[in-house]
Amino acid sequence: MKKIYLLGLGLIFLFGCSKDGLTLIDDNPDDEVSLKACFELSTATLSVGEVLSISNCSEGATSFSFDFGNGTSSELENPSVSFEEGGTYEITLTVSNGEDTSSQSKSVTVLVVEASYLFPEIPDGYTGLPLEAGIHPITGNIYTLELFQDNAGGGGSKFYYREFDGEFQYASNYIADKPYNSGSGFVNFYPSGKMNFVFSRTLGNLYGTQEVNYTGVWTLLNAISSATKHSYGQLPSGSDYFYFGTQADGGIYKTAVEKRNSSGDAYAVTLNAFGPADSMIGDMIAVDGGYVAYGAVFNKNTTLPYVSNYKPLLVFMDGDLNVTGHVIYEDSSLTGAVSDCNSFNGSYHLAELSNGNLAMYANGELRVTDSAGNTIKKDFYEGTSNIQALISLGNSFVVSTDDYLRKFSTEGVQTAQVRYNGNYLPEFVLKDNVLYFIAGYDVENEIKIFYGACDSDLSIIDLTP
Repeated sequence: MKKIYLLGLGLIFLFGCSKDGLTLIDDNPDDEVSLKACFELSTATLSVGEVLSISNCSEGATSFSFDFGNGTSSELENPSVSFEEGGTYEITLTVSNGEDTSSQSKSVTVLVVEASYLFPEIPDGYTGLPLEAGIHPITGNIYTLELFQDNAGGGGSKFYYREFDGEFQYASNYIADKPYNSGSGFVNFYPSGKMNFVFSRTLGNLYGTQEVNYTGVWTLLNAISSATKHSYGQLPSGSDYFYFGTQADGGIYKTAVEKRNSSGDAYAVTLNAFGPADSMIGDMIAVDGGYVAYGAVFNKNTTLPYVSNYKPLLVFMDGDLNVTGHVIYEDSSLTGAVSDCNSFNGSYHLAELSNGNLAMYANGELRVTDSAGNTIKKDFYEGTSNIQALISLGNSFVVSTDDYLRKFSTEGVQTAQVRYNGNYLPEFVLKDNVLYFIAGYDVENEIKIFYGACDSDLSIIDLTP
């Protein structure tokens, strides 16, 4: 009888009681988690080309299927998407647990960025090309240098200066006719009021420059052309200025830094040779203890190809412009792409970032290095024109590529982009925490110009009245 009693106790532990009798106890109860589709959008309103991030908050799902409403889809749990056309799109998420499905939909509005731009009138048959933009040191107004070319008649090609007021209305001034090819230019404003305009002047095998000087009231002072040197920009140094570029010397082109006083008179030049033959400086910045310059080494030939063996160059100099080191980048995607002197008619950009890294950009190749010039990240935007911009925002930087503006971390990792629909953008202008840009875009074998702006997150700002 004792054994039977113990067996009875064991059965009580194995079975529970209910009104209907004994019930088996489950040691691993199934909570039966309900299936629920859920997602959040990073924004409900975005611009064409801007990246929309999606965060999944679904419950009980083992598979995910997003329909973005634009003919594309994704099975990622947390996808991202951009839209190429404006309009309202319904995004639908369908989730499954293998047996059941659940869905949720949300709408996004995609804005056409062109509605936020200003378009100057350019007559049919004319091409307009932006060459430079900046802020006038006296008026504080944004200015641009632009090239207009009559493609149909005998109007020729002419350089213009535009200056914009606070309402983005502008006044234009003719500067000079364009000789040969040109795709880069800058202006230096001297304390006397004199304005010194510098434009590239090239053929396939000709590498030169054109300088035009005006008074502050637009009286022409003089014009000078050279077939043996070119300056790509200037850097203030105390009361003087460093004009940097290239100059022929002893049968080859050498990097050149020309010193000019506050009146614009050149009084010294520092030449240096790098690489196997020719070299140039496209941009130059001041850093602690001296200067850093970005350019290229190449071979300038008398027959095709007129330029060969192109490689990017980084040069370190002390405060007296003595070279303390340099790097030639052998891994460039541009070595076979740059084939004549016209390829130098573009924008070269060098910027120091908040962590000491350097970002350099020219001819579609973007490179981020440490402070010693060691490559951290390299990207090549094939098909991008050589007139593109880069600007440092300290702990990030922004570049323009064909159709897109792109934002990067100090390590060169892209963090944002927006499709702004421009093809030529020489310079960003940072004013009152807004990035202004003057861009050209291709249309029916012509180039037209628009004026736009965005914030540091690349959200387009409406400039229309």
